Amino acid sequence: MSRPSRRSSAAAPATTDRAIADLVREGVIDSVDLNAGKAVVRMGDILTPPIDWLMSVGDTTIWLAPTVGQPVAVICPEGDIERAFIAGGLPSSQMAPLFLGAQVAIRFKDGALIIYDPEAKALQLQLTGSAEIVAPDGVSITADVTIEGGLSVTGDVAVEGKIDAHGKITSPDDVVGGGKSLKGHRHIGVQTGGGVTGAPQ
Repeated sequence: MSRPSRRSSAAAPATTDRAIADLVREGVIDSVDLNAGKAVVRMGDILTPPIDWLMSVGDTTIWLAPTVGQPVAVICPEGDIERAFIAGGLPSSQMAPLFLGAQVAIRFKDGALIIYDPEAKALQLQLTGSAEIVAPDGVSITADVTIEGGLSVTGDVAVEGKIDAHGKITSPDDVVGGGKSLKGHRHIGVQTGGGVTGAPQ
């Protein structure tokens, strides 16, 4: 029975180490195809083919595309770069992570933030632009609401309770209170001098 040469036995660990090293690699996003949902990663002198990035897919799907220049980890099953996929982003000086303690947050490229603090039970939205809610079946809010700024309503407003107005209330149509029209009501017992009119009818 022949024995393996000392040379081949020494080469085996090196080959194994190389195969293990090829399973997970570090790289930088070189380009992103948003329509195809794939990206090319540069790993030194090597460019991957367009590959998938890891995302949550199922009944609830989250779309979060990588950014050109973003450091990432790439997994290559059995070392095969053709089967590779992007496992996730890695922090860098150009793309620093968020350090918010126990808070959970999403930061967008324009600086907008969505933050939830589970200890304080508080949700905070810091937007740099506008927000829109589209809900055909309606929106229900159970809370005291404070609005700083103007309020424009298209449609009817129904109020159960009193309205405490600290400023002027104007209406191009009419205001009805207690069944009495502000524009069309009449007063009884009108007389000249210092008398007081009767209640509106």
